[in-house]
Amino acid sequence: MTTSVDDEVIVPHKYDDFRYSNGSGYAYLEVPVAFLDEALPLDANWATTNEDEETLVVKTLGEYVLYSRLSKDGTKAIIRLAGSKGTTRPSAVTYDDLQDWETWLDTKSYPIDNWLTISERNALLESEAYDG
Repeated sequence: MTTSVDDEVIVPHKYDDFRYSNGSGYAYLEVPVAFLDEALPLDANWATTNEDEETLVVKTLGEYVLYSRLSKDGTKAIIRLAGSKGTTRPSAVTYDDLQDWETWLDTKSYPIDNWLTISERNALLESEAYDG
């Protein structure tokens, strides 16, 4: 949807649907549980930790994400597209962060059309599959 302000056409950003009232990005995705074992790409700075300054440790998706909720039958999980760096959490998810997620998830056949907003995630959590 586009809007016009004083003859200026404003086109919403593709990530606007995932921006919460606090301005931070909140995007979620439902994935098969097995996908949580997927190794993050080596070129992603958020995929690795240097525990002893010499060893490169590649994180899996399940190790990286801040939020995951398993379905009742244990076959699927809803994850938040945000993660931790070492023992710290990012203060906010930016559009650049969401672009990194989109780029990688596209290679895994999870396009942005599959992402969930907060309200869509909440509705799914209230469904029979996640009720709890």
